[in-house]
Amino acid sequence: MPRLFRSFIAILISAIFVSGCAAPVIVAGGAIAGAAVVDRRDANTIIEDNNIALKIEEKIYTDESIRRHIHVNVTSYNGVVLLTGEIPTTEMRNAVVSHAQHVAKVKQIHNETIVAPASEFRSRRQDTWITTKVKSALLSEKNINGLHFKVVTENQIVYLLGLVSRTEGDIAANAVRQVEGIKQIIKLFEYQDASK
Repeated sequence: MPRLFRSFIAILISAIFVSGCAAPVIVAGGAIAGAAVVDRRDANTIIEDNNIALKIEEKIYTDESIRRHIHVNVTSYNGVVLLTGEIPTTEMRNAVVSHAQHVAKVKQIHNETIVAPASEFRSRRQDTWITTKVKSALLSEKNINGLHFKVVTENQIVYLLGLVSRTEGDIAANAVRQVEGIKQIIKLFEYQDASK
């Protein structure tokens, strides 16, 4: 499959998931199947990751004691959960982690939230722009498939997730280092060649 066509499919799939619209089941099923073509996770794992993130978000944003005060993003990749964002107190931060720990099929939690007031819209918009530039840099790198990487940006810190080899992870990190505006890159890869 040509690289440009794969990129188009990935963007289309992302748009479907990000839009949050209640598309017909047939379209959603097709999107999952399409995602599985370019993703190293199987279709069931992709669905499970979406479910994990939704369940954690539901738990934290229906908790009346914290929901109005926090800004937390939840990402699940192959059962590994990344929590990012700002939480005003340590107690609330502990509550968020506790909610995440009580969701089934979570293998590991990376709690990268910080104790701070919620970020402003301008900061979040800048993070979105950085994510776009990082994804573009990964797709432009000829020695890896940029679609094998999940990118999350919070407070100009870029988190890279994916099922990759150590070589692929290093190439990706080097490509991302060329992107302006990044404070730090944190690799949260699951290495497929971990035993080597």
